[in-house]
Amino acid sequence: MIARLFVLASLAVFAAPVASAQTFNGQEQAEIRAIVREYLVNNPDVLREALDALAERNNAERWQQIRNDPRDFSIGPANAAITVVEFYDYRCAYCHAAMEWVLDLTRTRRDVRIVFKELPILSDASMEAARAALAARPQGRYLQFHQALMSFPLDRDMTSAEIDTLARRSGIDVTRMRRAMENPEITAILEQNRAQAIDYNISGTPGFVINGELIPGFNQPLLESRLREAARERRASR
Repeated sequence: MIARLFVLASLAVFAAPVASAQTFNGQEQAEIRAIVREYLVNNPDVLREALDALAERNNAERWQQIRNDPRDFSIGPANAAITVVEFYDYRCAYCHAAMEWVLDLTRTRRDVRIVFKELPILSDASMEAARAALAARPQGRYLQFHQALMSFPLDRDMTSAEIDTLARRSGIDVTRMRRAMENPEITAILEQNRAQAIDYNISGTPGFVINGELIPGFNQPLLESRLREAARERRASR
């Protein structure tokens, strides 16, 4: 703990803005830097500890960003012990396979919250479907439409007409949806989702992030193992 405080104080001297550095003159600052440098050279583990703490803080911050965006559709208690964020593409076979597992979590686990994030990377149809889903969300039928899009056969072309038909069957005003699809906010959400996926090194769909830990692809045993681990971690932290 003392070592960490030393490093943080030292970094403050190195990087202090003018207002906070005025306490020391130039010679005094140079002497302090020399002392700090010598200490860090002789005690490299201190710097490693500080960098680990910084990485931990950055990881916590990026996790909060992807789990708490109010623009995302989610199911489950806001204070759930476990949060599962899924990045998906509506034309992804593995995402189709994962849908029932995800929905089963929403039905059987009151300690789990699911956050849905469109990540259209496979085709133009993927992009149109994602825009339609986001545009339809304010109408209150997102989950029904999501299930319809995710259940559409992969061996059929998902045309604009097919998307409209699925929307209409899901209880959505298609004219209103189509108008909303041109909203720049839809583009902003999709661009942010892509940036977050890149930040988490998600290179394909689906990508699941469970309490901050990435599980790539639909590997059900691994996902369930991570859920059990997350539940144990939450109990241990109480």
